[in-house]
Parts: sequence; C-alpha cells; structure tokens
Amino acid sequence: MKILPLMFLSASLLVTAAQAAPASEEANLSLLMTQLNILESTLRRAEAQASVATNARFFFDYPQAYADIRAMREGISQYLTPVRAQPRAVATFPARYRTEAAQ
Repeated sequence: MKILPLMFLSASLLVTAAQAAPASEEANLSLLMTQLNILESTLRRAEAQASVATNARFFFDYPQAYADIRAMREGISQYLTPVRAQPRAVATFPARYRTEAAQ
C-alpha cells in the first residue's frame, strides 16, 4: 500500500497550489497574451511542416486559426488598455446675466 501515501502527497500539493495567492485578472490576461504569442509561433511551425495533398478532403484551416488568435489578442489588449475619452474643452460663458429692458 505504498500508493496511498503518494496519492495523499499529490493531493496535498494540489491543495497547497490552489491556496496560493491568486494572481490579479490583469496578470492572468497578460500571461494569456504571452501564451497566445507562443501558440502563434507553434502554429507557424506546424504550418511550415504541413503537407496538404491536393486531393485531401480535410485540412487544418491555418488562416482561420491565425484570425482567431488575432481576435483574442485584440480583445484582450483593448480590455487591458481601454480607450479613454478625451477631456472636452471647457465652454466659455459670457457671464452677463443682466440685461436692460428695451424702452
């Protein structure tokens, strides 16, 4: 029964890892951006090694995969750095509220 202590040790390590301080949303999304870059470079290598026969019925749609990665990257980037509204110019008022009655 040596397997039981090993299972207990593995379970306790998983619980300890789950109780670690949670990363912020921004840190997780930044990590995801890095992972998308890695995914794109892996996809490029796979595409370079791909051999698509002219009569193949099924093939991997590399352009669509690149488009999906680009869309996720742009969405995350827009969320992390939102476009802020520019301050408007302050309107000037004439500051003359007293008028003379017409005679």
